[in-house]
Amino acid sequence: MKTIKLLVISVLLLGSTAAMAEGGAERSQEFWKQFKLSQEKTHGDKGQPVAENDQVKK
Repeated sequence: MKTIKLLVISVLLLGSTAAMAEGGAERSQEFWKQFKLSQEKTHGDKGQPVAENDQVKK
């Protein structure tokens, strides 16, 4: 009886984790895409040249 219970519990756990993990890769990729866009919006594009200081050092 103990072996059957362990087997049933294992199957249920594996099935539930597989169901929760479905689409995880797509959600992760979408998150990073949105994160990069928000960072570019906040900090500017990395390819953009940095502004120079107008004051001349004496």
